[in-house]
Amino acid sequence: MLTGILALEKTDWSRLHHAYGRATDTPGHLRALLDGDDDARKAALSHLNGAIMHQGTPWTATEPVALVVAGLLSDERTEPVRSHLLSFLVSVAQAPEQRSPWSMEELERLANQNLDSLIDSEDEEAIYEDEEEATNAFYAKSLLGCVRVAPILMEVMLEELADPSPRLRACAAMGAVTLAKTESLRAHAGAIGERLTALARSATDTDERSAHVLAMGDLGLSPGVFLNDPSPAVRMCAALAPGLAADSVATAELINALEHAEVMDGWFVQRPPQFCIRPRFTVVTRIVERVKEFERFVDAAEAVLRVTWGGGADFDWGPLLASAFPDGDGVVKTDAQRRFLEALLEKTEFWSPKIGSSLKWFEKAGLPYDHQLCAAKIAEHIAGKNS
Repeated sequence: MLTGILALEKTDWSRLHHAYGRATDTPGHLRALLDGDDDARKAALSHLNGAIMHQGTPWTATEPVALVVAGLLSDERTEPVRSHLLSFLVSVAQAPEQRSPWSMEELERLANQNLDSLIDSEDEEAIYEDEEEATNAFYAKSLLGCVRVAPILMEVMLEELADPSPRLRACAAMGAVTLAKTESLRAHAGAIGERLTALARSATDTDERSAHVLAMGDLGLSPGVFLNDPSPAVRMCAALAPGLAADSVATAELINALEHAEVMDGWFVQRPPQFCIRPRFTVVTRIVERVKEFERFVDAAEAVLRVTWGGGADFDWGPLLASAFPDGDGVVKTDAQRRFLEALLEKTEFWSPKIGSSLKWFEKAGLPYDHQLCAAKIAEHIAGKNS
């Protein structure tokens, strides 16, 4: 496969699409990565992350763009934006696993449909009008493009693991692990695991060590040795590993980390790339998966309520509410349930009907999404204890 400028020049961009139409504007953005001024480079990065990969979704232009970017990384002119370019390539690597609703066989079958007449059509919307046929075929072709480029991306990630920049090494670790989960590249997993372990042990930067420990866990390793790390950030990242799901020390570390939700973000100068949003969201997910006795982490749940906001319903306090009332009957039976619900009542801004995602979590808990009615349930519990 051609990469870099050769790939850019040999590609017929008029027959490719991104999220906003034909990709005829894409070559200009790619060239700006080399020769553009600051504004042009910012626009180019926005194009990569907004049009070529739109909210994690690839398009037919994604494959050739990834090949171009993979080749440009070695050009010193891309130095100011290399971490952004590597992050873009990671998103391409993740697309087949995160976005495909079909098996590889189904993808290939769907992609076999000939779309030439629609691509040649002057009607830009024609390709999207037949959801059952053309749209699925178009999407399947886009996903298969990401699969085809995966070996090239793996070469890039393995090379960048030796880069002098800790941030680039961290991004490369995440990308290499993502790619190693695919069937065709699974043979790399053992060597990647050894390199990640060595990098984590030698890292003097806490942020980088945390990222490599997270990557080790995502690869299927059990980084239990890092549960003894002096950094709470590294210990937390080790405890998140699926391989340590049954480890009581790891579980205790996660609960302890969440009890420090107010300062958790400050554990990192630059968050590991695996945390695209706040680290506590991932910690909440793991705790809810692993611990069924809400009483064990009610202190941590209250700590979350002190720092979260209404819009965090889907990420932290909503899953915690559902975990507090696992029976879904909305009956306050324990002091832990009472404490969490009382703390929730104090967050008056959470009770606005404008926060649409809140309702589903109250329904899952079996609770009314009504401040007064929930207060009445607490009073009923207290009265029952005193009677």
